[in-house]
Amino acid sequence: MGVQAFLEEHQVFSLRTFRAELGEGHSAYNLLMRAVRAGQAERVVQGVYVSRSGRFSSLEPDPFLVAAELAEDVTLVYHSALELHGLAHSPWRRVQYTTRTNFSTFSYRGFSYERYSLPKALRESGAVQFTTLTRRTEGVVRTSTRERTLVDAVNRSDLCGGLEEVFRSLASLPFVDSSNVVAYLKVLRTPTAVARVGWVLEQRARDWFVSEDDLTTMRKMLGAGPYYLTKSNEPGRWVSGWRLYVPEDLPHLQRWLNE
Repeated sequence: MGVQAFLEEHQVFSLRTFRAELGEGHSAYNLLMRAVRAGQAERVVQGVYVSRSGRFSSLEPDPFLVAAELAEDVTLVYHSALELHGLAHSPWRRVQYTTRTNFSTFSYRGFSYERYSLPKALRESGAVQFTTLTRRTEGVVRTSTRERTLVDAVNRSDLCGGLEEVFRSLASLPFVDSSNVVAYLKVLRTPTAVARVGWVLEQRARDWFVSEDDLTTMRKMLGAGPYYLTKSNEPGRWVSGWRLYVPEDLPHLQRWLNE
């Protein structure tokens, strides 16, 4: 395969992929640099390129595919995962991902790309079991599973646009496999997350077919508390079953979660 043919088949690609198909020598790489100078390809960030050839000449690249090419272990998380699962209430122009490779935040074509570190517990246990592959028009990306996404969004609502955005997004879930939620929480080992997520699951237990046994298991995972639904740690309404303070505007939270 020549460079031009490669550019007409790959909209977003890494230098790693390019060299795997066209060889490690300087000649193919020099042709890629010539294509960049000619406007037939575009450098996004070191090691990642976008084709501007053939059908891709005027087609905006998928920002999630751009992130996926940054490193082999990239996983889309937080609000980006909500979007990939078709749940997000509002579209964002921030792409959130994890990888062991250290990347600084950068912008490309109106999107901000933000790297997050995996929690230590996930680095130790391996996070692959809590990821899934999602098909996009021009490729495949790895994202957090739906249940992990639920936990991450509720536990870190500050990274997902706040409680309203999170609850309105989760309201569209048809069901939740609570056993997978429990499995992830056991690895995460964060009682605060257990309290936050447990309370949310209890609100929609009937609609989401949440197992009462799993709710009981989660209650046993709690510490002494108290816990707070958001990082602001503001006292509000006390929910004794989860040793959790929720904001005073509880009716709004429940309405957002059930709309």
